[in-house]
Amino acid sequence: MAVEKMKVANIIGNISDMDSVVLDILNLKCMQFMSTEANIAENKFTFSLDNEENLERNLELNYISPIEEDQSHKSTAKKATEIMDFLGFDKIDESYFEKVNVKEDIDSFVKNISDKINEYEKTKENLKILDTLKENYELFKNVDIDLKDIADLKYFNSRFGFLDKDARQRLKKNYGNILAMIYHTGTVDNRELFLVIYPREAEKDVDRLLNSLNFTEVELLGENVEGTANLIYKNLEEEEENVKRKIFEIEEYKKNLLESRNEELKTTLAHMLSYEGIEKAKRYMLKSNKYFYLSGWIGDSDKSKLEKKLSKYRDIDIKYFDPKSENMKTPTKLKNANFFKPFELLINMYGTPNYGEFDPTVIFGITYMILFGAMFGDLGQGAVFAIAGLILRKKNKDFGGLLLRMGASSMFFGLMYGSVFGSEEIIQAMWFRPFENINDTLVIAIYFGIILLAIAYGIGIYNRLKSGKPDEAFFSKEGFLGVLIFVAMINIGMNVMGAKSLIPMNISLGILVISLIIMLLKRPILKILFNKEAEGSAADYYIESSFGLLEALLSTMSSIISFIRVGAFAINHVGLFLAFKTLGEMVGSSGGNIAVLIFGNILILGLEGLIVFIQSLRLEYYEMFSKYYSGDGVLFEADRIY
Repeated sequence: MAVEKMKVANIIGNISDMDSVVLDILNLKCMQFMSTEANIAENKFTFSLDNEENLERNLELNYISPIEEDQSHKSTAKKATEIMDFLGFDKIDESYFEKVNVKEDIDSFVKNISDKINEYEKTKENLKILDTLKENYELFKNVDIDLKDIADLKYFNSRFGFLDKDARQRLKKNYGNILAMIYHTGTVDNRELFLVIYPREAEKDVDRLLNSLNFTEVELLGENVEGTANLIYKNLEEEEENVKRKIFEIEEYKKNLLESRNEELKTTLAHMLSYEGIEKAKRYMLKSNKYFYLSGWIGDSDKSKLEKKLSKYRDIDIKYFDPKSENMKTPTKLKNANFFKPFELLINMYGTPNYGEFDPTVIFGITYMILFGAMFGDLGQGAVFAIAGLILRKKNKDFGGLLLRMGASSMFFGLMYGSVFGSEEIIQAMWFRPFENINDTLVIAIYFGIILLAIAYGIGIYNRLKSGKPDEAFFSKEGFLGVLIFVAMINIGMNVMGAKSLIPMNISLGILVISLIIMLLKRPILKILFNKEAEGSAADYYIESSFGLLEALLSTMSSIISFIRVGAFAINHVGLFLAFKTLGEMVGSSGGNIAVLIFGNILILGLEGLIVFIQSLRLEYYEMFSKYYSGDGVLFEADRIY
């Protein structure tokens, strides 16, 4: 339940070790690279001059330059994906990147397998061409004419092709008007096959006619064509067999390669893929003649891990500094127990906590589970959510984990309410049944909302004091004065409703009025206490503040009332089931009744489940976060291989 302390790591090492060092850092997944050039320009990249080596490193800063992108590395990473497709690998496990030695020569391996892939692709392309040619020549196998004789005609052109049956009838009617010899050579699959021979001078007229009939030409007369269509078809069959044999040989080569050198292949592919991450990292780095210079954000807890990993390099040096001392905008790395990790997904949807802010993940996780479970309390349907979460966790760890926790909360409240798939007749309630105690349910919901809002106000005041904003902690509608207005309005409401209250009506009204007056006079009070000058004219300030007071009253009231929806949804859940139960009884037959109940539960799971998910988020985001959480931070994202 904390934002981890961050440091800026400045690393200097020998230029010969650069790729290896970067790969090791990427494998650790603990550093987010930052602009080394900016750090050097702002004098944030310095090493003490306590020895000759550090003196040389600092002198080398005079000769630094950006690192140009290595195009050969880029193409190698691209080739890796091609090889993976060829070998049938979807992904290379991260463990193989740990085995990579970037200084190892893999050029010969890449060339050999790339040549084999090119050969394979060309052979497959040849097979497609042969298939198309075979189809074409097969159509005219019964035409016993040497195609070379037709292709070599000096004053005539020839075409092979087909028409549909309707077009053939139209063609028959126009035989007398066509300056061409048209031979019907057969019928295949409702296609009428034709050989058309015509004088070259009549090309345009014949074109016009054939196009009007939707004549589909079949290419048979190539430059080197020789023999009848039947003979050429047989030759193509032989050639096709040779090509298929070649493809089989390459696939056998691939199979043997996977069986005999599987581990080596994966390590080499990891080596190739690593270049992409290394080249991206170099965009943030600088180099001189002898050294490379690297800067990055790192969590305080990861420093020892980094030092241990890089200790194998002889001439490497790492220095850290606190970003607070340099007033740098620091990325936020959340540090939460595994149980609360999935809730970071919803926290980051709203906004990442800034570096100096309270991490709300644990508070959010607990309250969100209570809100969701209270609104969707059902042992059976909660179990469905939990099972779905367990299944989804294999593909999406965070979302699956979130569903699992929501389902568990729903199951707990289902036991409390005695609800199983909407029915309240299967088990006894361990607490009470919301549908039978509507008033109590709504009152409990409001009391629970008051407790959550009180927690939100408390965290908000703490955050503002921690951030060095005592004026906001005291005078804002989310600060101490806001708490007084909140308490006063609760007591006024209880007095109006005739309920017992801790503070009498007249005192509550007095607290409310005094708090509003102090809030209105915030500007002159701040000037007296902190000598703080405000921007804009006094008239504009008081007009704006007057509307602010109205907003404070309305927002406080709406925040309290908003939590009534928790009780309303708890009641509504059973009401929806009863509606489907009544529909099922109206159907009459037992089978129809069961079908309606199953459909009803599916609808409740999908539709109501989604609505409760959104409503729980709304209460968290708009009623609670608005009082204590800004979420204007930048999320720490460790750089990794891919």
